[in-house]
Amino acid sequence: MTMNKWKPIFIALYTGQFFSLLSSAAVQFSMIWWLTDTTGSPLILAIAGIAGFLPQALIGPLAGTLIDRYSRKLMMIAADMTVALGSLLLFITMLYQEPGIGLIIVVLVIRSLATAFHMPAMQATIPLLVPEEHLTKASGWGQMVGSITNIAGPALGMSILAASSLEWVLLIDVFGALIASTIVLFIKIPKLSKQVEHSGTSLLAEMKEGYHEIVSHPKVWRLAILIMVVSILYIPVGTYFPLMVRNHFDQGVLQAGMVEIVFAIGLIVGASVIGIFGDRFSKVRLMAGGMLIMGVALFISGILPASAFYVFVVMSLLIGLSGPIFSAPFSALIQSEIEPHLLGRVFSFIGSMSLLAAPIGLGIAGVFIEFTNVGMLFMAAGVLIVVNALITWRLK
Repeated sequence: MTMNKWKPIFIALYTGQFFSLLSSAAVQFSMIWWLTDTTGSPLILAIAGIAGFLPQALIGPLAGTLIDRYSRKLMMIAADMTVALGSLLLFITMLYQEPGIGLIIVVLVIRSLATAFHMPAMQATIPLLVPEEHLTKASGWGQMVGSITNIAGPALGMSILAASSLEWVLLIDVFGALIASTIVLFIKIPKLSKQVEHSGTSLLAEMKEGYHEIVSHPKVWRLAILIMVVSILYIPVGTYFPLMVRNHFDQGVLQAGMVEIVFAIGLIVGASVIGIFGDRFSKVRLMAGGMLIMGVALFISGILPASAFYVFVVMSLLIGLSGPIFSAPFSALIQSEIEPHLLGRVFSFIGSMSLLAAPIGLGIAGVFIEFTNVGMLFMAAGVLIVVNALITWRLK
């Protein structure tokens, strides 16, 4: 694809994804809030959380194989339409009766399964549309869209819930999926030069091929492990921001909200920086730099006195900013190193690794805090992430 043609297509694709991601974030927030308001049960919320990420993690390798077998365009459309059908089913049910908790959980599972297909298909499509030298920049733009929708989506859901009820948030999701699917339908996605021949090949063999492709690229494999380690350390930190504000700094809900907003602003700024300047630097060095910023900011957060809350707010900005700086170049590195016909499997496999990092990290962090405190968690995570940054810097 020529240099002067890829940008309009990329912008059109992500315009559609903006509506899809925005409405999905609104629904995800609203469904969790509905469960919180209706049941008030920590167990139900835990089950909802598991329903939201575990199916995606478990089915990831199979989803990636199917993405590489069949049209990525159709996979994205099918995933969006599956989410829309789940939301429409719940919308119709709520018009006539109060839905059971079981139905809400089922819809969350459906959404998780659809995401297992949609995200890798999207990531595997980008190298077919964007020249290799602009992949890092494109990844930054994509993360910026994701960051904006992660902020605006819950706000939209909260606003609609305040004005009406959950079913109307669900209807917004249906329209968001329709807009995204319509745009994808009219985008011409180049065919792969090497198409997977699946007539005589088993799904299991193709899944193994995806794993072997990662392992055969030592740099990608080592970075995937380092990213998983950082995820194990980083995910609990995001979860314990409110606890840090309350227990360590003795502040209230207003200050906790301030930290979350500043963190989200950092995400957008970091993604914007990569979107503008990402192509000018080594992908591996960018990743190491992002990890270093995050690790140092976490360490400083952990050693701050209780009176230094506003310094913590600044550190939250840096923590948010650092995320896209190490994650966007990694996506671009995969897209440039891996053969296009294997990208679906590779992204799904690495995505499953990242998703499984969440329960591992939260479990370790929960035990750690029981024996120490939340400030020590931030400090320890910071030190270990700095070590990861130094290891990453040395990778060739």
